[in-house]
Amino acid sequence: MSVLDLAREDDELTVSVSDPFGQQEVVLPRVKRSARPREVVAQAVSSMSLPPNVQWALRDDTSSRLLNEEDPLGEVAGQSGPEVRLTLQPDAGLGG
Repeated sequence: MSVLDLAREDDELTVSVSDPFGQQEVVLPRVKRSARPREVVAQAVSSMSLPPNVQWALRDDTSSRLLNEEDPLGEVAGQSGPEVRLTLQPDAGLGG
């Protein structure tokens, strides 16, 4: 494995996303750290066949905080490792 391969791996995350009821989970490998939550939501909703007309938000399972749409997923992962666990929830429209 070269230094370039390591750099590429460091730029990617494995993202596990659960539905609001914890009955379905999709694992999205090789998600760029620069990806925004809306990109993950689109992939997860499609994979789980959830209603596309619902506004979905993502919650970080570790901190229980809702993800800001503008923050890259790499900020959620921080230095903790290449895996992020998230849960979809309907967006109640209460954000600021």
